[in-house]
Amino acid sequence: MLFQQVICKKRASVMGLGDILSGVLIFLSAALFTSSVTAQSVSANASNNAKPSANAEKIRAVKDMLGQKIILDFRYFCEDNTPSSRCRTPMTVIPPSLLNLLSTHNIGGVILFSENIENTEQLITLNYTMQLHMVKAGRQPLFIAVDQEGGRVARLPSDMLSPFAGNMAIGATFHQRGSAFAQSVASHIGHTLLPLGINTNFAPSVDVNSEPKNPVINVRSFSENPEQVAALGQAFVSAMQSTGVMSAIKHFPGHGDTHVDSHSGLPQVMHTKAQAMAGDILPFANIINSATPPAMVMSAHIQYPSLDDTTIIDKHGKSQIVPATLSKKILTNLLRNQLGYQGLIVTDALDMAGITQFFSHEEALVNAFSAGADIALMPFTIRNQGDIKKFALLLDNAANRIQESAFLKASHNRIIKAKQRFALQNFISKSTSWWLDEAKENASMNNPNSLKNRGIQIEKALSKSSVSVLFGKDELPITSNRWLALMPDAARCLAFEAALTHARSNVSNKPLEFACLPLTALPKTQLAMSLLKQADVLVVGNISPLHANYELGGFDLPEHVKQRASETEVMAFSKKIMVAAKTQGKTVVFAPMRMPYNAQGVKELADVAIATFSYAVVTTPESEKEEQPLTSYSLNALVDVLLGSTVAEGRSPVSLK
Repeated sequence: MLFQQVICKKRASVMGLGDILSGVLIFLSAALFTSSVTAQSVSANASNNAKPSANAEKIRAVKDMLGQKIILDFRYFCEDNTPSSRCRTPMTVIPPSLLNLLSTHNIGGVILFSENIENTEQLITLNYTMQLHMVKAGRQPLFIAVDQEGGRVARLPSDMLSPFAGNMAIGATFHQRGSAFAQSVASHIGHTLLPLGINTNFAPSVDVNSEPKNPVINVRSFSENPEQVAALGQAFVSAMQSTGVMSAIKHFPGHGDTHVDSHSGLPQVMHTKAQAMAGDILPFANIINSATPPAMVMSAHIQYPSLDDTTIIDKHGKSQIVPATLSKKILTNLLRNQLGYQGLIVTDALDMAGITQFFSHEEALVNAFSAGADIALMPFTIRNQGDIKKFALLLDNAANRIQESAFLKASHNRIIKAKQRFALQNFISKSTSWWLDEAKENASMNNPNSLKNRGIQIEKALSKSSVSVLFGKDELPITSNRWLALMPDAARCLAFEAALTHARSNVSNKPLEFACLPLTALPKTQLAMSLLKQADVLVVGNISPLHANYELGGFDLPEHVKQRASETEVMAFSKKIMVAAKTQGKTVVFAPMRMPYNAQGVKELADVAIATFSYAVVTTPESEKEEQPLTSYSLNALVDVLLGSTVAEGRSPVSLK
């Protein structure tokens, strides 16, 4: 302003008074205009700055709520930033970067897999570290979850927790034992998991297995009968939750009548709505409306047109019937409103092909929450530092699309209440050394009443009570001492030999003549025929659907695993040898060790068919080891029935036709 006045004075010497006054007026108005514009600009900037600040606060609040609605897996993690697709370093000690991710994004939970579990001390330390970090950061304690159904879906190694024979084996005991085994198995699983720091179990499967060729459920189902599934499922949930472990029943609205695995595709169920309500949905409805409803219900990645035939456009631009996981009609209208479910709805893993081949991570996450899911399980794979950044971006994008709403707050509140109800923070109220001592006592083999020994007793009893004669009861017992077995792999050969050797020593003094051919890679027909001529009994062990390579146990030759025979090839070879055995007057035993349906197709070729519903083998305890490294409680039970040491008590919970 002073500088401007100096200019004016200099100009006044050559300008008239009018000119000066005019100039002053012009200057004043310009100055006033400038201040006005500046004031408006400051005011506008202040207003603009306040608006993003308020929005940012809203987004932060939404992101905090979204974080609680996510359960992540850290199955593998590569700190050297190995590309995600190639990272295969198991995460057994959680690095600071992942701890920071959990607290920064207020993540609700973590799911563990077998890769994350080495031994008791490591597992307790891992879980304790995660929980302590979250509480110190002022965050909610984590859901620490696992899929420990029993049977073929068991994440903990058998030396930490007995795998048991599984749900269908429990179903085979129902006519005699009711829900006793469902209760004892679930209780034992819960009592084992909680001291290890695992507070959530995605079990049981209450799918009604009505499709013989179901590749993913089969023996994970209790039965083909909905009422039986409901009764056993309810007993399982009640017993599990009485131990303090949250139970999640799955896979809503029912994955039992599918012939596609949702890990690899998107199955479709074509039941009418009436069939759905009387069949697939009945177990869910009964358990939800019981005195002890489940803490969680898990959705299925299946299309169920009679329940929702709405179509959505997938990431390829194609129209798809909406899968149940992303369906508001199924999750909100049916499960939440019609069935009256008040607990947490959790999706099945969103990284499964049933979702990822059709929808982006963001679309799957946003649509699942919009449909009514409280928790998204494994919505993004995190394997390195780059994935951590991408996940943060995914959350930002999702938060910008999902507005703060009454539904979001209600969902968030349900999660917090569930965590409080099951007191997830209690795990860190005691020291790690306290839990290690507890785990050591539980795992003691010297104490006959230890949790470990009680588990073994339950496993033996379940295997014995579930083995079921499908046909040929009058042909039993078998007294011959010359046996040939065809088994699915070398591990089953070793376990069957151990079972037969031990059982025959109690009933016969004759030396056992025994040979076993593993069918991992098909043996020469000439060799099988030569061995058959020297035997009186042929036992054919069958696993259908074929078990995975990781279930072989590492006892087969690598080249045999590499050129492994298909299920069709194994069955064709088995039938060929059975035809020859029948022609030669040998006693033929068919033993389905997973689903029993194949027994119907060999009725003309076998004298006896006995189902075990389990093919589990475990490392023989040191105290029992002699020459055999493996044992199988289900094969022990099979042999006892064959030799007449016991009478089969089980009854198949699925019909053969």
